[in-house]
Amino acid sequence: MSRLDVDLGALTTIASDLDSGAEDLESAADSAPGTVDAGPMTAVIAAMLSQVSHSAGVVSTSMGAAADVVRDARSYYRRADAEAAAGLTEIQSVVESGS
Repeated sequence: MSRLDVDLGALTTIASDLDSGAEDLESAADSAPGTVDAGPMTAVIAAMLSQVSHSAGVVSTSMGAAADVVRDARSYYRRADAEAAAGLTEIQSVVESGS
């Protein structure tokens, strides 16, 4: 049987890093120019900035969702470890009682 070890602290760090990345992207959006004066290329540059801004929003949202999934996985692994430990404790008490 293969063994799977999951470092719960690492999962917490990963979720935190994903959240921080999402927040950084969102705060960077505040520094984007509202209007662009690029002469005859203004419309093209504005459209490109709009697309970049939209894409950054999608990435930010995805990073937040990924952080949520990592937190869910951490909860699952923590619960599975607790259930396995409880099962082993029960087995040990039965063996020690001789029943």
